[in-house]
Amino acid sequence: MASELQDTLDRIINKSNILIEKYRVLSGEKEELEVKLELVEEDNERLRKENEALRQDNEYMKMARAVAPDPEKAAQVRSMISTLVRDIDRCINQLNE
Repeated sequence: MASELQDTLDRIINKSNILIEKYRVLSGEKEELEVKLELVEEDNERLRKENEALRQDNEYMKMARAVAPDPEKAAQVRSMISTLVRDIDRCINQLNE
């Protein structure tokens, strides 16, 4: 009977040692994966910001092409905008007087 108890105790000790070793391995893997996840999230955020900036640039380019599809029209539009800005400034000055 004592030998059966000792055998049972030895098996329990061996299994607990195996479980402890597996726990250590899995804990190490978990830490590695958490670090990788953090790096991926940082990279994802950077790419999201870059994507948003590129989308905004694309929208500006689309608007610029719609307003002035060629360099000659771009100069005309620039001149027109400058005139409008001067007119607005003049109106603001008159309102302030």
